[in-house]
Amino acid sequence: MPSRLRLAGFLLLAAFALRTHAAPSARTALVIGNAKYEAAVGPLRNTGNDAKAVAKTLRDLGFAVIEKHDVTRDQLLRAVVEFRATLTHAEVGLFYYAGHGISVAGSNYLLPIKSGYTSEGADDVTLRLLAETKLFNVEQAVADMKSSGALCNLVILDACRTTAVARTGRTRDATSPGGLSEMKPPAGSLIAFATDAGQTALDGNGTNGLYTEELLKNLRTPGLTVEQVFKRTRAGVLERSNGGQIPAEYSRLVGDDIFLAGQAPATAPVVASPPAPAPPVESPPSPPRSVTPPALPTLKEVAKLANAGKARECVEALQQISKSKGPGDYATKPLETLLDQVKEDLKEATTASPKVESAASTCELILQALRDCLPPDHASKIPFTAKALNRRGDTLLLLGRADEALEAYNAALPLTPDDAYILYNRGRAYQALGDAEKARADFIAIADDKFKSTGAKKLAREALVKLK
Repeated sequence: MPSRLRLAGFLLLAAFALRTHAAPSARTALVIGNAKYEAAVGPLRNTGNDAKAVAKTLRDLGFAVIEKHDVTRDQLLRAVVEFRATLTHAEVGLFYYAGHGISVAGSNYLLPIKSGYTSEGADDVTLRLLAETKLFNVEQAVADMKSSGALCNLVILDACRTTAVARTGRTRDATSPGGLSEMKPPAGSLIAFATDAGQTALDGNGTNGLYTEELLKNLRTPGLTVEQVFKRTRAGVLERSNGGQIPAEYSRLVGDDIFLAGQAPATAPVVASPPAPAPPVESPPSPPRSVTPPALPTLKEVAKLANAGKARECVEALQQISKSKGPGDYATKPLETLLDQVKEDLKEATTASPKVESAASTCELILQALRDCLPPDHASKIPFTAKALNRRGDTLLLLGRADEALEAYNAALPLTPDDAYILYNRGRAYQALGDAEKARADFIAIADDKFKSTGAKKLAREALVKLK
């Protein structure tokens, strides 16, 4: 009976909202920031700031914004009912959420405050039932927006953060690191994730999370279509995280382009100034002295530095060229040479040494050069970044810095998830940190058919024998 009364209450509230709400705005948004989670879920530092900043920016762009913070499930449901009433015939409907989100049985759920949800000891059927009754299914928001008639629906989820309640006996292994599941939006909709499906996002070290900070920058930029806003946001996050976080969008937008910050201002016509009066005739002026700019390093010189193992000089030369000509393919071969040299330097290394420290420094330089000198969409950028992070992890393990090595492997794995050696190396890092359970999970995962490397499989089998 109580559940029926609650449902009746929501229906009455929905009817009241539909009758009394003012005429819909051309642009309308629901912005939610959940931060003050209970200890079992894990409080978040930046999500409240993220939601406030997004709400302010959207208001500046002409959106009618419903802004909510630290909502329970009932409060979230009421906010969605209120939001739905604003969507009829709207040009743009936008749902933004910053907080915890998890995937259960292939569906994505947002975690309200004080939900009481726990995954411990629950089977698949129970988990799905708990999720449907204690959490909020994202598909509900997507369906509500589509059925309400907005021409363009945007769902932005900065929700792929690590939380203990996402972990079950099936999600501790390396092939299921957490995060959200892929979604198929209906026509006229776009769903944006702060990071790729199955991965977790960075909460950020400043006032805002990394993803939302880049999103805000592009939302405010005139002349960008909706698709360009998210494309530039992805490029910015990818660069600033050294490839460790890659935002994803699932789009089925239709119709004309929409410019959230308006179209770029037209260039003002150039009005010719009246000619200045001729100066009095005096002795002819001296010809201006030409200043010859410093010569850029040639690609031959850069290659020579790379082959000689002079990583710092090589990277500095590449950065000089990049500042003058912009990022380009010219950086590919020298960086590949430096990556190969790091691999050779680590082949026989078994402990910390000056050579290992030098290799660690070279990896840092390579990551800088990849960021500055290769275009964001270059075919080698992601695989090279993964290699540099993986080899940096190897150097850090040898230097006794296993916690930093683990961070490097965790950043590398989403970039090339089929690389069994990165997974094996992450298992070694867990082992060095004394976490035998996670190490074992990584070594076992390498037996999966998607991994083709017989060498990595052999190493993983040997490591499992030593763990027993």
